[in-house]
Amino acid sequence: MTFPFEYRKLGDFTYNLLSDPGEIKSYLLKWIMSEWELDHNEAPEEHWTVAWMAALPKMEFTLQVIHLDNICPNVDLWSAEDFQTGLQERADERELSMLRGVSIEPLLVNRHGFELMDGYTRYTVLKRYKQNEAYAYVGEVE
Repeated sequence: MTFPFEYRKLGDFTYNLLSDPGEIKSYLLKWIMSEWELDHNEAPEEHWTVAWMAALPKMEFTLQVIHLDNICPNVDLWSAEDFQTGLQERADERELSMLRGVSIEPLLVNRHGFELMDGYTRYTVLKRYKQNEAYAYVGEVE
């Protein structure tokens, strides 16, 4: 299945976007869910992954521009020292490609509490470069 991405610039960075709610959901269920399943197999004690995998199929999504300051990283994940170390390394690598103009995906945010569900590396780079807004697929359980 191919997805009809479009490219838009917001702030200093270019995003590859889907705007149709059905296509967003299909894309997330195919790619993000498989990523989370791998994460869960590697670290089954990370309860947030289980919660996200349970919530994702029930959510409906819209593409939105949201203020980065409104996004709330998962407290347990964000406070894990191993995660922070790996995150900084991934952000350093991703930063170079983003600065060269490689497009990025929108963040994945749960409307309930504006919890960041996916995109911690992109979020970190966007914050480094003091971007005020980001594209996000905002999901809500109907």
